[in-house]
Amino acid sequence: MARRRGPLPPLPVAELAARPVHVVVRDYPETLAVFRRAGIDAAERGAEPIQALADDAGPLLDELRQAVDWRRES
Repeated sequence: MARRRGPLPPLPVAELAARPVHVVVRDYPETLAVFRRAGIDAAERGAEPIQALADDAGPLLDELRQAVDWRRES
């Protein structure tokens, strides 16, 4: 019998910021829409860490976290 675990903790911003784009899209496909809205070509910039995509990656990181938060609620 599988034991139900509680919700996962929020994804730390520093951890998300350091991940390459392709890893985030692979692990969280719903983030591809966030990159597209931000005008970021995930295929072209896939090897770059998210923190390197903009001078101020804060707003992008906020949107990415919002896109994946539903996974951590159940």
